[in-house]
Amino acid sequence: MLNFRFFVLAFLVLTAVSGQEVLTTEKAVAVALQNNYDLRLAKNNTEIASLQAGLLNSGYLPTVSATGGINYSDETQSVLFLDETFTSVDGAITESYNASVTAEYVIFDGLVRRFTQKSNEQNLNLQETKEKQQIENTVISVYEAFFNAAYQKHLLDNLQLNVENSKDRLDRSQRKLKYGQGTKLEELNAQVDLNNDSIALVDAKRSLNNLKRNLNVQLGREVVTDFAIDTTVVFRPALEKETMVEKAGQNNIQVRLVKEDVLLSELDIKVNKAQFLPKISGSASYRWNESKNPPTSFALENEAYGVNLGLSLRWNLFDGGNATRVKTAKIQKLNREIELTRVKEQVMADVLNAYENYDIAWFTLRTEQKNVTTNELNFSRSERQYGLGQITAIEYRQAQINLLNARNNLARSKYDLKIAELNLLQLGGILLE
Repeated sequence: MLNFRFFVLAFLVLTAVSGQEVLTTEKAVAVALQNNYDLRLAKNNTEIASLQAGLLNSGYLPTVSATGGINYSDETQSVLFLDETFTSVDGAITESYNASVTAEYVIFDGLVRRFTQKSNEQNLNLQETKEKQQIENTVISVYEAFFNAAYQKHLLDNLQLNVENSKDRLDRSQRKLKYGQGTKLEELNAQVDLNNDSIALVDAKRSLNNLKRNLNVQLGREVVTDFAIDTTVVFRPALEKETMVEKAGQNNIQVRLVKEDVLLSELDIKVNKAQFLPKISGSASYRWNESKNPPTSFALENEAYGVNLGLSLRWNLFDGGNATRVKTAKIQKLNREIELTRVKEQVMADVLNAYENYDIAWFTLRTEQKNVTTNELNFSRSERQYGLGQITAIEYRQAQINLLNARNNLARSKYDLKIAELNLLQLGGILLE
């Protein structure tokens, strides 16, 4: 009887959702990686860091500029020359033209440019690691939201079966009352239990709809998108504690972030030290000038063009502020090294705690599987005994509740184990492998 009801319910569920999208964990993660808002921001930050680390921002390229101009004047001029001759010109027109192309290049800047470029490249590595961290966090968040909805779907299915069992009990009590083998109290109790189970079923449907909407938010798509949720869970082969501890020391994302911060601090020190060295710059330009002057000028026309070369040296012999910046950068590096030690110890504790949770979750799952088998057998026997009048309605109801709780606990333990597995993989830095 019980297996038959399972089959009927499964058929009805499949028929109801046949026209819906069936959302799997793989598809949910794929959609989230494409649409998730936080991840899109992280990708943009990585793109900015990539531009800053590029050749165009390196300082190794020269600057080239072009200028040009025209001047025109129409004046009345009176001029007294040294030989005491006097000339006055009404409408003295002066025209001048100029154009130039100039290239400037820093030949040597005390290695500031070199270390700044390395710092930009290291910052790109840091942003890429942060993006990976955001991907991991997004994957974990999607899995948690997905499994919450999937667990609620299990609850809904279990409650539906429970309602069917309560209906069957009510039918039995009504038949027994009709043939004088039961009591009105027994029928009323069965009706009350069915009402309560039906309310719980409606509430579970509401909760499932809420969780599906929350999942759509995580996926970055329209909240009203409807879908059927795949409750299948696939576990990895059992993870070994020693392996996960080793992986965490090498790949943990938090450790990597602090290590990259330490490298940035080292480069900051080098950049500030390089400020003490001299800077040599060179320039080259091609210029052209032409002017047309009124009769009051010594030259009526003038034209000049050619190449101009320049070389300059600058050396800050004293800059107290720069010395302070070097000391500050050294202290910042020391702080980040201290932080690295702290994070390594914390990650180690987190891995051991996560593995213990993972190990207990495996034990709980196996135990709950046995509980379900035991409770199914107990309910089946109770169902037969209740039909024969060998047990009371209260004992039958208790067997029904025990079976419902066992199935719910099994569903919860299944998803708890998967979340424990994912958290352990994240700590080991191999979640995305």
